[in-house]
Amino acid sequence: MLTHTATVTRRVLPKDRMRRYLAALLARPGATARTAYVAPWSAPPPLAQLSPSFADVEGLDRVTSAIEASDVGVALFWDGRLLRAVLPPLPLAVEMETKGIDATPLLALLDTEPVIAACLVRLGRYGIGVYQGERLLASKTDRRFVKGRHKKGGSSSNRFRRIREGQMHELYKDVCETLQDRLGPYERDIEHFFLGGEAHTLAGFRDWCPWAERFGSVARKRLLDVREPGHDALVALPKTLWESVVYEVKPPL
Repeated sequence: MLTHTATVTRRVLPKDRMRRYLAALLARPGATARTAYVAPWSAPPPLAQLSPSFADVEGLDRVTSAIEASDVGVALFWDGRLLRAVLPPLPLAVEMETKGIDATPLLALLDTEPVIAACLVRLGRYGIGVYQGERLLASKTDRRFVKGRHKKGGSSSNRFRRIREGQMHELYKDVCETLQDRLGPYERDIEHFFLGGEAHTLAGFRDWCPWAERFGSVARKRLLDVREPGHDALVALPKTLWESVVYEVKPPL
């Protein structure tokens, strides 16, 4: 049996490039163009619903899996040639389907200025920031030495492990106290809470700092990839916070 496979490409666009991308799409919609917005609490419609071109087509799992794994919903645009699935930086709060290309809800989201908190943790360093839109309101960065991993066995290894665990707990304590100090004044205003850094370290931090759980209802799933969580990283972080992921899907000929 002949298999029909779609071509899928992935792009990550910061806010300014996302606006230009949508402007270009609006400038040349196709005659069969359609738009669908799906809120994060709803199941996305079958892609074939936007165009018969995607009926019985393979290769769409990458897109549907990304949509299902996110907590922001998706904006779907079909212009007669490409299907574009846009995962916005923050959750959509609208559901709609319409003929033509309608970028209004997505552009409106990009124009908002919510209060966003970010906690970045890696072994030996952390950074905490509070933002109003893209403006940094409050921040704190610091270092705390944590030994690297020990590869030898025996009593030396066990002693090393105890020392390292103690240093990690001191790091978690510092981060948790700083988190309360910096985020406390904004606690009622924070609409989105992001974690970033190294996944294993963050897992330990979550277990050690139950205070952070009060932001569970506004915690975003996306883990921010920040390798050096210093002050420069916090200043530059809005570019990452406001990135959209775009999947472009071309149906088979």
